[in-house]
Amino acid sequence: MKILCTDLEGTLAPEIWQELGEHLNIPELNLTTRDIPNFEDLMKKRMETLKTNEIKFSEIKQFLASIEPFKGAKNFLSALKNKYQVVIVSDTFYELGLPVVEKLGNYPILCHHLEIEDDYISGYKKRQDNPKKSVIQGFSKMNFECFCIGDSYNDIQMIDEAKGAFIFAPDEIKKSRPDIISFDNYKDLQNHLLK
Repeated sequence: MKILCTDLEGTLAPEIWQELGEHLNIPELNLTTRDIPNFEDLMKKRMETLKTNEIKFSEIKQFLASIEPFKGAKNFLSALKNKYQVVIVSDTFYELGLPVVEKLGNYPILCHHLEIEDDYISGYKKRQDNPKKSVIQGFSKMNFECFCIGDSYNDIQMIDEAKGAFIFAPDEIKKSRPDIISFDNYKDLQNHLLK
């Protein structure tokens, strides 16, 4: 059986932190791994911003219900079910990503956890180091044929471990890795994966 490991944010749905930044009118939350490739540095910036602005998790949670997947994302995943097991592999957090994943069809998701104390995000726990790469290595050891899709620098680690492609990636990322095939719509990517 083939496994499709897909990123979530920027690939199937909007960047959750960017959406939150726009909703709260806090530009510092608009930064993603496209802007700060190092995950720890990016999360440090986000944690500092939340603390400075005294943003409660209950406020964030209420907003999460309004985030919708990209148009066509749910149908794209559904069309692949007969050929692939679909697993979402993300650097998001269960507490942020699950409301969007439910709207996509409740596929398994492998990501990280937030630490919440007194209704404030106090920190986070990574599932493991090099999480996306490690997932592909694990599935490969179980003799699964892995395919990966993503849109950003942090997805390259899993794409390099398998057969993979970019979708909706910015030009600078595509230019940095011209060897990785790239798509700008689900239909063409779907046709590529099903052929």
